[in-house]
Amino acid sequence: MRRTLSLRKKIAILMSAAVCATALAAWCIVYGTERSDRVAETNAMLSRNINLIAKEVEKGGEAALREAAERWTELYPDGRLTAVDAGGRVLLDTKADAAKMENHYMRGEIIAAFTEGEASETRYSVTQKAWQIYAAKRMLMPGAGGACVVRLSYPFDKLSGLVRKVVRPFAKYFLLALLLVWGATCWLLRVIMEPLDRLSRSAKMIAIGEDVKFPVNDCEELSALARSLNSMRESLKEKGEETRQRKEELSQLVGALPIGVILIDAEKKIRYINGEAERICGVKETPKEGDQAEAVLQQPDVCDMFGGPDASRRLSILKEGYPLSVEATTLSLPRGRLVMLQDMTESARLEEARREFLVDAGHEFQTPLAIIRAGLELLASSPLMEKAENAEDAATIKSVISQQERISSLVDDLLLLSRLEAEPLRVGIDEVELSALFSEVRDELLELPRQKETEVTIDAPKEGAFAKGVRQDLRRALSNLMENALKYSQAAAAEKAEIRVRIGDAGDKWRITVDDNGPGIADNEKEVIFERFRRGDSHRARKDKKCGGYGLGLSIARRVAERHGGTLTVEKSELGGACFVLTLPKEKVDDA
Repeated sequence: MRRTLSLRKKIAILMSAAVCATALAAWCIVYGTERSDRVAETNAMLSRNINLIAKEVEKGGEAALREAAERWTELYPDGRLTAVDAGGRVLLDTKADAAKMENHYMRGEIIAAFTEGEASETRYSVTQKAWQIYAAKRMLMPGAGGACVVRLSYPFDKLSGLVRKVVRPFAKYFLLALLLVWGATCWLLRVIMEPLDRLSRSAKMIAIGEDVKFPVNDCEELSALARSLNSMRESLKEKGEETRQRKEELSQLVGALPIGVILIDAEKKIRYINGEAERICGVKETPKEGDQAEAVLQQPDVCDMFGGPDASRRLSILKEGYPLSVEATTLSLPRGRLVMLQDMTESARLEEARREFLVDAGHEFQTPLAIIRAGLELLASSPLMEKAENAEDAATIKSVISQQERISSLVDDLLLLSRLEAEPLRVGIDEVELSALFSEVRDELLELPRQKETEVTIDAPKEGAFAKGVRQDLRRALSNLMENALKYSQAAAAEKAEIRVRIGDAGDKWRITVDDNGPGIADNEKEVIFERFRRGDSHRARKDKKCGGYGLGLSIARRVAERHGGTLTVEKSELGGACFVLTLPKEKVDDA
């Protein structure tokens, strides 16, 4: 892990770097100034000496030049004197044999002296392998046959004493300044960091739950920071208390729910469990937060849902020797998973009792209804009923027989619905051709009396639409849908009732639509109509009391679809009425 420097170290390094940078800049300025002065003094010295030599040479000729060279060497042993004629040939040199020296005409200071009369230059000498300060002057030497140039040079490294002269006092003052800066830095760090340390200690104490405030001192900036932190502390304290209260309220609310709630983290450890969940799972002692869920619950079916995808499942949990029917639902959360358990034992018992009552009541009703039907038919067939004075009685008997038929049909529907809800789809499964089944139902419906002309069209694949299922149940579902369409298309405002059936391929399922041009169904009633004994209110059934039965036809049709692995919904029809959409799988369905 990469370690970062503390604020103290950063300030110390910054101050040291500032001192070093200042010292370097001062050194460059001082040394540059001193060096320039020394070079200027050397140039002045060379210029004085070469002017004196020029006067002597112009009077005494070559002999005077040699005397001047000897005197120069005595005064400045490290210096050098060179005489060059107009062709660049070396006439005299105090450091080397003039006859063996190369032509000097191309030297910069030589050319400048011949051209301008006098020149000076500081450059690196390749022959001497050192930096030299040169001064050259053109003069007339008697006996030399014309003008010549005398050049004086002095090595630059002989000025190195300058460095020693400058460095020692500079280093002394630099070390003194560095010590002063370090002392000032330590004092400044103490002044700045001590209040910050107090703020840091206060923050750590607040973090572990202690009720302390950030200290306010004399420094205006740090005092403003402390006041802001104290304000933030108070705000966070209020928010924390509000959060704690809300958490307690939520815990009480969830604890009072009639469903069990279990909240676990990513490691399957309990974060929360309410009393209902403890009761359902048979937990005797309330677990602590952080306990392993599998060890506490000891219900394999519930624990299996901790690691799977989100789903709802009906579980059978054995509690004290008695099975409980539980509806379990899981929901993935960013920090774990929520498991909701609802005890459906009593609901299942009541549902079973309801089904048994309907079956028993239905069977009990069948016998007296059959007797009533037989008696009424016997009365209706009596010769007395053919007399004109008994016409009203005959009409009454006929109406009672019609009501008996409706009641018998209601009993049959109740028995069928109970069977569909109770029995699994296991026997009587055949391959059913849907288009042929629709055609049979259509032919039967068109034989019924109608108020207006009715057109029924069936659009199906030419090769047939085959599905697996119980033929009798599928026929009943299709018949209920088409009877529903026929009844309400008769109540349409159009002169002709129109029903359109389409069987389409939807991948692994058949999509069957039954459209009519009846009054239609309101959006808020599209689920209500599939409930038992419920019908649409304003748009269809209630508009005409003659339309509709007891509200079981669509419930039966949806249950048949669901038992066969399909669905039944309703949409807005292109014809203006209702469009019932039935989907059925092409392959054989699993056991319900």
